Amino acid sequence: MKSNQTSVAALTCTALIGAAALSQAAILVSEDFSYGDGGLNGQNGGTGFSNAWTSATNVTGGVVTGNDPSFRTLSATFGSTGTIWISFDWGNSSAPAQDASYGGLTLYIGGSEKFLIGNTWPSPASHQVWSMNGTGVSSEPNYSGMKTAVAKITLGAGATSMVELWVAATGSPVDVSGAPLLTSTGRELAGVDGIRINGSDFGGGGNQQSFDNLLIGTSMLDVDAIPEPGAALLGGLGTLALLRRRRA
Repeated sequence: MKSNQTSVAALTCTALIGAAALSQAAILVSEDFSYGDGGLNGQNGGTGFSNAWTSATNVTGGVVTGNDPSFRTLSATFGSTGTIWISFDWGNSSAPAQDASYGGLTLYIGGSEKFLIGNTWPSPASHQVWSMNGTGVSSEPNYSGMKTAVAKITLGAGATSMVELWVAATGSPVDVSGAPLLTSTGRELAGVDGIRINGSDFGGGGNQQSFDNLLIGTSMLDVDAIPEPGAALLGGLGTLALLRRRRA
């Protein structure tokens, strides 16, 4: 499903629109998989990558489908300070095989797997719900079909980064103003330079993973996320007031 952020645009306050524009700090990676139906391997659309996709999966209707991982290298690495925001759509068509599957979005450093958001393997045991490395499992099913994940990464040197995750239905921005679904601390994520999408279901059967709409940025508003409308409105009004004082 292609991302639809029109619910944010429906907020008519001029101050909010101005604040959103100012907050769009930097979209680092964007990939909506708008390729013709067929193999993903060798496709090089999107922005923020240094090479084409290496993949055995297919694109169908602008969505990557299949139980094989796909890899790509980023053109710029994550630093050791600041914040990274990530959003993507992912899910299984049916319940994946217990203790025999993994998938979602995986972050890499120098070819080594560092962190997975979606369905971790070989633990925890509950592979049919959203999870991340270094956390327990959530109560949010990762089937049937895709959902939108938003992750906030607070970067630190060494194994000091923290990842917070929110998950909601696709089709509208995710509200990240409340407590995250999962939080993982003590992660080594400074220097991330590559990604893997989807994964495998070693249990076989008819389950298929789907992945779409990857965004990586430095601001919450760079990805498919919003705070509660009231909080965003107050922030926009505050920004407008600040601009007026500077012009006085």
